[in-house]
Amino acid sequence: MSDTLGLRERKKAETRVAIAQAVLFLALGRGLDAVTADEIAAAANVSVRTFHNYFGSKEEALVAAWVSEFEVYVQALRDRPADEPILDSLEHVLGEIASRIGERPGEAEIHADLLWTSTAMARYRSVLLDEAIRMVTGIVAARTGTDAATDLYPHMVTAAAVSAMVTAYQFTPANATASDRRSLLIEAFGLLRSGLQREQPPPD
Repeated sequence: MSDTLGLRERKKAETRVAIAQAVLFLALGRGLDAVTADEIAAAANVSVRTFHNYFGSKEEALVAAWVSEFEVYVQALRDRPADEPILDSLEHVLGEIASRIGERPGEAEIHADLLWTSTAMARYRSVLLDEAIRMVTGIVAARTGTDAATDLYPHMVTAAAVSAMVTAYQFTPANATASDRRSLLIEAFGLLRSGLQREQPPPD
């Protein structure tokens, strides 16, 4: 019985991933607004009813696809040297995201458009960022010897690091290169390390 239940759960997980990836693929191709439930079901090789059984909307499925992609970077953070300062680890891993974006510039702009300018995605943006922070906070706590259940520190570090990544990405000009994005991320983390302190210009 346990083997049957295990197989069933794996099948459910695979179906969920297939649907989420189908939404992401279709949205990148034509924009989320143009994607229909029928197209999603066909791309995932499921019925429309099955799609609705797994996700309440195509926006919810798109968030699931992004979270799944982010898990790769969460694992990379786990694999960083245990004695490496946590901001260095976060900068390295989040910098990898910036580098990957630079490798696929056209796709990156569509990702950004879907997430930051799509009206349909507006209510889901905070959900996605909150999930990214939740996924990383436990690792930060373990690496810094703090308790995510009682200590503010890992939450603050994680939220600040994710915010630095998002800000660097949003601040990058449209014609920027991967190197430009990486430079902005380095600058953002430099500000975090300084406690957001900047030298004041001399008085006139």
